[in-house]
Amino acid sequence: MAAAAGPLAGGLLTEHLSWRWVFLVNLPICLIAIWFTVRGVRESRAPAGGRLDLPGTISFTVAAAAVTYGLIRGGEAGWTDGVTLAAFAAGLVALAGFLVVEVRSDHPMLDLTLFRRVPFTVLIVAAFLAQAAAFAYLPFSTVWLQQVLGNGPVDAGLYGALPSAAAALLVGASAGRYLQRIAPRWTVGIGLLLIAAGNLMQARIGTDSTGSVLIPGLIVAGLGIGCVLPANASAVLAEVPRERSGMAGGALNTFRQLGLAFGIAVFGTVFTNRIADGHGTPAAVADGLNTTLLIASGTALAAAILVLVLLRKPAAVPASS
Repeated sequence: MAAAAGPLAGGLLTEHLSWRWVFLVNLPICLIAIWFTVRGVRESRAPAGGRLDLPGTISFTVAAAAVTYGLIRGGEAGWTDGVTLAAFAAGLVALAGFLVVEVRSDHPMLDLTLFRRVPFTVLIVAAFLAQAAAFAYLPFSTVWLQQVLGNGPVDAGLYGALPSAAAALLVGASAGRYLQRIAPRWTVGIGLLLIAAGNLMQARIGTDSTGSVLIPGLIVAGLGIGCVLPANASAVLAEVPRERSGMAGGALNTFRQLGLAFGIAVFGTVFTNRIADGHGTPAAVADGLNTTLLIASGTALAAAILVLVLLRKPAAVPASS
């Protein structure tokens, strides 16, 4: 519901108040969420207890921040820019430090032995690729809708994201309980194929196209998103011992966000280069968006093949360690 309401609410805030409100509105929402959590969620703890893995937390935070900054910087200044390369180098050093810390820690933030399970690794990689394929092209759709077609923020939200989010909501509300009964190989794999098909359907933008050209493809991609995200999450949790569920959920969400950052940076480089090659004309923007959508479609297709080929068995709960 939040994903469906977000594009419209964001458009209303930026068009009638200020773009700063897309950040400020989160303050009261978070306060309400904190109140509900404190009031209604019971405390849970691992049976053996544990302590904060401070070295692992710090090293991974530095690695994620440096790599994310490098991806953003690379999209803006080029992949051979000195600052970009320095950010990636810092990220790799911090990541190496994180791996060393986690292997030696008695209470690791992320138990690296979880990645020995092929289904867990496949699902994590699929989440990374799915997030890029399903969401990372949307900022560039918005550029075309607003700067070329002249739509306002509300109309851009209606055309560019709401159909996909609404379709995902429809799947979750109407079929979510039934999807959990199907092996994740099929729900996640077929969902990724739908995302690939939806992106491909959108990649037919011409100089005389309107925003409505995106809607059929967004709906198809949204149906895939509604299959992939919940099934992927439950399958990841089913692949780890119960006391590792929080760890697995944190890893899944982290890889999703890194996938989004990676997708935006890579797609943004392709998009801006195509526009530059076409001297910034409306036709060049359309061509850049079409190329971006084709790459996003290929990303989803690669993830689907990975899942359908390697995720052979339904997820099963392993014995607690």
